[in-house]
Amino acid sequence: EGGGDMAAGGAGDREGRCGAAAGGLALLGLAPGAPSCPHGPALLFVKTSQGKEEGRRFYACSACRDRKDCNFFQWEDEKVSETRLAAREEYNRNHQPFFTHRQNVERYKNFVLLPLSKRRFCQECQQLLLPDEWEKHSDHQFLCDISTAQLKSPSRLLYPLENKKTNAQYLFADRSCQFLLDLIIDLGFRRVLSVGTPRLHEIIQSKASQEEDFRVRSLLLDIDFRYSQFYAEDEFCHYNMFNHYFFGGE
Repeated sequence: EGGGDMAAGGAGDREGRCGAAAGGLALLGLAPGAPSCPHGPALLFVKTSQGKEEGRRFYACSACRDRKDCNFFQWEDEKVSETRLAAREEYNRNHQPFFTHRQNVERYKNFVLLPLSKRRFCQECQQLLLPDEWEKHSDHQFLCDISTAQLKSPSRLLYPLENKKTNAQYLFADRSCQFLLDLIIDLGFRRVLSVGTPRLHEIIQSKASQEEDFRVRSLLLDIDFRYSQFYAEDEFCHYNMFNHYFFGGE
C-alpha cells in the first residue's frame, strides 16, 4: 500500500538528500525570498563533507529530483539581472496548466450536462472533452460513455504518474481508505485535509453525497493538477507539499 501521490517514492529519496551521508548533499529548507520555478519557491541546498558545509549554497526545484524534469538552478549569492528575472517569470507562466481551476470547474459543469453518448475522456491528454474539442483529439485514444460513477472516482480514470523522481503515484486500496475513514469517524473528526491522498478524498466525497447525515468533509491538496477537472475550488487545491506552496494563492 503506497501513501499519497505527492511525489511519492520521493520521501525516502528526499530524506537521503537531506542527510550528510547521502551523496554529500544537504537540504537547508525554504529560505525567505527564495526564487521560483514553475513548481513554486525553490529549496536551498549545499554540498557537505563529513557533516560540514563544503562549497556554495544553491537553489533547486522542490518537486523534481531530475533536472530533465525541471532544470532550475541558482547560486544563493548569485546576482540575477532584471532581464533574466523577467524571462524566468514568463517561463514560469508559460509552464502552468492550459486551463485554470476555475475554467475546469465550468468545463465540468458543461460536461455533466451532456448525454452519456457524448461524454468522452482523452487518454493521451488526460482530459475531459467537450464535443467541440473532439476533432482536435481525433487521432488520440479516448474513453466513451463516461459515467457519473467514473467522474466521482477520478483516480481510477486518470493514469497514475510513474516518474519516480517527480510524481510516482501510489494509491490507497479501498480497504485502506475504509480503515482510515472509520478511524476518522471514530475519533470524531469532521474536517479532513487529504494531502496527496485522492482515494481517501473520493470515498469521503462519495459518502457525503449519498448520506445526508454524514458530516465529514474533505479538501484534497495535491500537486497533480489533473484532479482540478473533477472538483470545485473548495474541494481541491493545487499544492506542492515540499515547499508548502499553493499554486492558486493562499
